[in-house]
Amino acid sequence: MRTRLALRVASLVFVTATFANAQSAEPPTYAVGDNWTTTLGEVRVVKVDGNGVAIVRPQSPFCPTCTFVYDKELTLLQVLETDGKPADTSKFGFLGLGPEWKFYQFPLEVKKKWRIEAHGQFRGSNVPYVVDSTVSALEDVKTKAGTFKAYRIDRDWKIRVSTNVPPTWKTTDWFAPEVKWNVKFESSARNAREWELVSYGPKR
Repeated sequence: MRTRLALRVASLVFVTATFANAQSAEPPTYAVGDNWTTTLGEVRVVKVDGNGVAIVRPQSPFCPTCTFVYDKELTLLQVLETDGKPADTSKFGFLGLGPEWKFYQFPLEVKKKWRIEAHGQFRGSNVPYVVDSTVSALEDVKTKAGTFKAYRIDRDWKIRVSTNVPPTWKTTDWFAPEVKWNVKFESSARNAREWELVSYGPKR
């Protein structure tokens, strides 16, 4: 009897562990009007179509009138002025723009890893970056908007330059499927603008 009970308990533990390890998050589905307010300001969805989503950031210090166009997997493809023309990227601090800059590899799963090797804009200069990303955990993260179950994505950044010690730094962001966006961002880079979620809506 004890042997059967032990086998059942072991089986239950195995199934539970397998389910937990199998958790994953597909790309979110957005609607016009979705919005998030962080400690840096508001992010708002203004357009959704079969190709992706367009958002605005009215409090952006670089381009408050710009529209940011992402594909379905949240890769930033375009930054447009109000007249629909490409924005002047020299006004931005850092901008990872184009299909090479896949900050997310859906479905998100714990232990998933990927690398970005691409040129990005930094204050108007075309800089070669290497970014190694790891989904380190699915964990509870506390923010001003509440506590959310989120995928922790740790990133190791490096600039490819001809020096013995290239510049390196780390960032961490937490993507919460419930919120359909990142809920917190931290960085070891000097003068980085860290932030967390304050509110979001509409809640569906």
